Amino acid sequence: MFISIYVIYAFETRKYLNLRNLDISIKSIGSERILCFYNMASKKRIVIYIDGSNFYFSIKRTFNTRIDIEKLCKELAKDNEIIKINYYIAPIEQFSNPEMYAQQQSFFEKLKEIDKLKIIMGRLEKRKRDGDIYYVEKASDVNLALDLALDAEKSVYDEAFLVSNDGDFSGAVSAAANFGKKIIYVAIGNRKSISHHLKKVSSETFYITKNFIERCKL
Repeated sequence: MFISIYVIYAFETRKYLNLRNLDISIKSIGSERILCFYNMASKKRIVIYIDGSNFYFSIKRTFNTRIDIEKLCKELAKDNEIIKINYYIAPIEQFSNPEMYAQQQSFFEKLKEIDKLKIIMGRLEKRKRDGDIYYVEKASDVNLALDLALDAEKSVYDEAFLVSNDGDFSGAVSAAANFGKKIIYVAIGNRKSISHHLKKVSSETFYITKNFIERCKL
């Protein structure tokens, strides 16, 4: 009977004080009943947005190594809760480069094994200049920018990590920050390669160091 009264009081107290992130328990000390509140809000909700192509070339130029994406994300999030990982990339067409296509497909299969990771596909558009054929990645940057801003609006995350040196994302970062979200720019490389536009608008800049890379290598 007394326990029931305490539980009702506890939950009504939490409702009145708007303490939605607190857990409640009742402890007995002798004949006394102690109302205990525990803070359950210590873990932040994390979403990681990876600009696949930019990330790959930034790591290759700076560290010339291969990275375990799952380890990377866990190192970034630390003890917080990863809600999702979005990896943006454009698929290589099989007929244009069969060898690279096979390598990329193998990489995609490994990414699919990572919990909460989603591959979001853009496209490669063929261009021609002075007789030379080259490809330009399209849609990936737009997809990432939209997701970063819209997820902030829907309060999908508390903090987001943007893994890209592309300064064109500065507008999306500003939009997400306007919804009260913390956006962390993951910078890879030296002063010439990192984005000063992203540094300016982001809540924080996290620099990828050699020691950090050692913990994430394949």
